Amino acid sequence: MSSPVGSHQLTDKEKRVILDAIAFLEHYYFNAKMQQESGLNKTDYEKLALINSIKAKWALGIELDS
Repeated sequence: MSSPVGSHQLTDKEKRVILDAIAFLEHYYFNAKMQQESGLNKTDYEKLALINSIKAKWALGIELDS
């Protein structure tokens, strides 16, 4: 198994792929789940917070800790 890679080692193209995957999850998982009566649970909110943190840091040019 390979070791984790810090985001400073990712190319812009690789980051774009990750951001596209995040957008897919937001649309097809979180938006669909929000439409359900039960809505999002605590874990879902934690995942969304992590996603938003990653997007905000990369938008500001801040690399993620490995």
